[in-house]
Amino acid sequence: MAPAQYLIGIDLGTTNCTLAYSAKETYEGTGIEQFQIPQVVKSGQQQERPSLPSFIYFPLEEELASQSAGISWDPLRSLCVGAFAHHRGSELPSRLIASAKSWLCHTGIDRRAPSLPIMGEEEIQNISPLDACAELLRHLKEAWDQKMELPFSDQTVFITVPASFDPSARQLVQEAAEKVGYPEITLLEEPQAAFYGWMHTHAKDWRSHLKVEDCVLVIDIGGGTTDFSLIGVADEKGDLTLKRLAVGTHLLLGGDNMDLSLAYLAKNKLEEQGHEIDEWQLQSLIHNCRQAKELLLGENPPKKVDLTLLGRGSRLIGKSIKTQITTEEATQLLVEGFAPLVAPTERSQPEKRAGLLQLGLPYAQDARLTCQLAKFLSMTGETHTDDMENFIMPTAVLFNGGTTKAAALRQRLIEQLNLWAKKLGKEAVKVLPDADYDFAVSKGAVNYGMARAGQAIRIRSGTSRSYFIGVEDAMPAVPGIAPPLKALCIAPFGMEEGTELQLDKQDFNLTVGELATFRFFSRTTPTLSDGTAPAMGTGIRKWQQELTELHPIETRLDKAEGDGKSIRIKVGSKVTELGMLEVWCHAADGRKWKLEFDIRK
Repeated sequence: MAPAQYLIGIDLGTTNCTLAYSAKETYEGTGIEQFQIPQVVKSGQQQERPSLPSFIYFPLEEELASQSAGISWDPLRSLCVGAFAHHRGSELPSRLIASAKSWLCHTGIDRRAPSLPIMGEEEIQNISPLDACAELLRHLKEAWDQKMELPFSDQTVFITVPASFDPSARQLVQEAAEKVGYPEITLLEEPQAAFYGWMHTHAKDWRSHLKVEDCVLVIDIGGGTTDFSLIGVADEKGDLTLKRLAVGTHLLLGGDNMDLSLAYLAKNKLEEQGHEIDEWQLQSLIHNCRQAKELLLGENPPKKVDLTLLGRGSRLIGKSIKTQITTEEATQLLVEGFAPLVAPTERSQPEKRAGLLQLGLPYAQDARLTCQLAKFLSMTGETHTDDMENFIMPTAVLFNGGTTKAAALRQRLIEQLNLWAKKLGKEAVKVLPDADYDFAVSKGAVNYGMARAGQAIRIRSGTSRSYFIGVEDAMPAVPGIAPPLKALCIAPFGMEEGTELQLDKQDFNLTVGELATFRFFSRTTPTLSDGTAPAMGTGIRKWQQELTELHPIETRLDKAEGDGKSIRIKVGSKVTELGMLEVWCHAADGRKWKLEFDIRK
């Protein structure tokens, strides 16, 4: 295969997907291009747009027959992705899949089983959350191959995910990409990518905006998720360096919640007019309110937005009913409801759910973004405490995500941060300029690729501990005495994310085909008690005195026909961009096994 010529960054968004790219030969001083994505925008009409709405619509039989929802390179496709899917699906919500990425991280369902759309009609063949995300990725890949000379599958691809996607959700993103012919991908956290995007914009002057000991809070509020991250600015041998300090928990809280709030406001107005709104019509209202929200909270908003809702007389044409939402109503509902001013000690409540739930997404129960932020910055997880010792007050903030395009929401969050700063005796928080709310993530993913190639500054995030795995000695059984165990270093202190190490000169036996326990250990200081710094492959016999034991992994590794109880292997390790320590066991015949350990917990 020919060497990759392009770096491609994909923001697999809950509401919109974007793709950015850069040719490798233009690394030096160059720009990152935003890919214009071909898609159906109206019945029978195709255009190129910089973002692909993350909606999947199942066309009616007459639409399939007329090919009015088909894309040029596949006019007979049984589903439609993008702008027309969004618009048409708001009229026929039972034929629409929205928030596919949020469904992908829903641990309460089988994400490989066909279950979407939730309110699907009988004639629709449901698909799984995995397949829904694969369809979004497929469209991006096919769009690239239609426009660009070099095949997508030969390029270097980065896909961003929420900072706190669990391992199973990350694995599903990789599966979805593999399913539609992607090359091996690298996953990157969305808030970190957003910061890389800002760094690209300010490649020449970022040091004028940031100084040593600055703490940057990245607030990423998208359509379906909210992520918080903290990035510190440090001095390393006279140079400014960037280090990630903390990542918040995954919150299913964002623009979707706001859309629902507006939909209930509109529903109440319609019911006051004497109309009865059923569940089908409410779903249509939600999609209409998504478009209304973008207008009402955008730049130069209109005084009001009219909402038209189709009746239930026909699938295609029904008697329509109308209402409207004013900018004043939207601001009051969304800003005061989702970002009330609170004390730094007022934090989001522990979540308690009913025993029986309607099938749906597990949204955060506390919709107050300011309380969720207070809980993140407290670093304690406590909901009510006057102890502010662990509260981290950022000195700067970077906004990202389509929902933060709402100026009123940004202003309220800045006001809240400054009130906390004043209470703590700190300076006012500065807002990093030139935030790109829509495209920073995909551009930042490309810039991260440049940083890995040494052509841009990289956010350093080395491990804060050294990590070890237990290796049992091979010796005859002795009654009452367990086989000696040594701790083998597999990740030295400060090992940077994205790097790999290999033990080429040592062989081990790996237990396969039966339940086995893998023990892990760590040390929080760079050196041992004798002053030496453990390197990859360093063995420690007196681990009880030197190390802290972590939780083990108990698993059964696959065994092939003809294998014995163990297989001779070599060991390698990798700290991923998502904060996972991967231990790889490589057999001589090319087989490999992976153990994954979360080093952020």
